[in-house]
Amino acid sequence: MSSLVVRVRLRIRSKETNKSIELPVLVNGGAESPKPCVVVPTEVAKELGFWPPKEVEVYLVEEASSTSEVYLVPNALELELLGDEGEVLSRVDADLAIQEGLSESLITDITIDELGIQVISFSRGLWRHKNDSPDIIRKSVSVKY
Repeated sequence: MSSLVVRVRLRIRSKETNKSIELPVLVNGGAESPKPCVVVPTEVAKELGFWPPKEVEVYLVEEASSTSEVYLVPNALELELLGDEGEVLSRVDADLAIQEGLSESLITDITIDELGIQVISFSRGLWRHKNDSPDIIRKSVSVKY
């Protein structure tokens, strides 16, 4: 059996420009943040109207094997977790973190909790929403969008 990860589909909307994008994001319980946050590569930030950055806070983030700069735009977004049929399962206001060289967008631990995502199995890519009945098991979405 091949190893998977959990990815969910989010609609990400800029509060400033009202531009939005739907994309799969990695559910990364190892990424910490004090408030809900989505971390995106520059290409996604550009689509939302945030690249190049205007007024941002710059942070150094420690990863497993390196340290990187991240540009943070506080309370810039509304995130909507989408179900299999495109229905909105939950929503949360979030910070935007932009990281150059990032290969895919991800959400942090507190964002996972606030959106109500409950991972059943990382290795099999299975999850459910906190409001789902116990017999509902959702599968990780594809990275293609």
